[in-house]
Amino acid sequence: MFLYLITKYLKIMIQKFYKLLATGVSLFLLNSFVIAQCTPDPSVKTTGVFPATLPAGKVGQAYNQILQFYIVKDTIVNVPPFGDIPATIDSFTITNITGYPAGLTYQCNTSNCSITGGGNGCVKVSGTPTQSGVFPLQIFLEIKASAFGQSQKQADTITSYVMTINSGVSVKNTNNIENFEYEIFPNPIVNNQFNLSVWNKNSTQCTVKVFNIQGALVALQSINLNAGFNQQNIQLDGLTKGIYLLQLENETNQFHQKIVVE
Repeated sequence: MFLYLITKYLKIMIQKFYKLLATGVSLFLLNSFVIAQCTPDPSVKTTGVFPATLPAGKVGQAYNQILQFYIVKDTIVNVPPFGDIPATIDSFTITNITGYPAGLTYQCNTSNCSITGGGNGCVKVSGTPTQSGVFPLQIFLEIKASAFGQSQKQADTITSYVMTINSGVSVKNTNNIENFEYEIFPNPIVNNQFNLSVWNKNSTQCTVKVFNIQGALVALQSINLNAGFNQQNIQLDGLTKGIYLLQLENETNQFHQKIVVE
């Protein structure tokens, strides 16, 4: 019970500090061109997630990313009616990573992907992707913690990362280029609708796609954009609360942004 309360308490911090990991875990995503097994970076000691999004890859080209983990050992949580109590993070284990495209795999710096409290660890996601698309990742965790002399395990999942793999044709992936700029508001989205403001140099047709965290297409809409400033109201009927990936696509470019439906 106490571990459930620990996880619930720390998830409030996730909302305030953009996906701070439960139980004080730090996750740093770093570019890497190292072919060998990853090496933990002992200098990683600050709670946070950097950057907020994964760099895009391309079909047929090598993809190498290192995820550096740091786990605090001692923390304080508020457990009613006891108030603030000390808790110890004994270990943090990555039990599985799913959702990445065919051709990629992952490898931890330890055989069981477990990191002791107060220590560092890392995971390398690498390979040559053979399929293009948008791939929401799920990182499954098992957290072992102790308080009041008792030890318990709690499962959790990180769903904040999305991997984009482009086809062999060069595709730009940004929301601010010379010929196209856009803004989505509000985000988080309320009442299943949002406004899309676009400045477009030339008139074009744009496809709006929304994917859930499993990578399934859940909304599709085509809009016509005039040259210059455009504003469109986009309705997302039937979507439940949660995290989604928005994709805007015209003749030459793709643009991706994470959205939250409330």
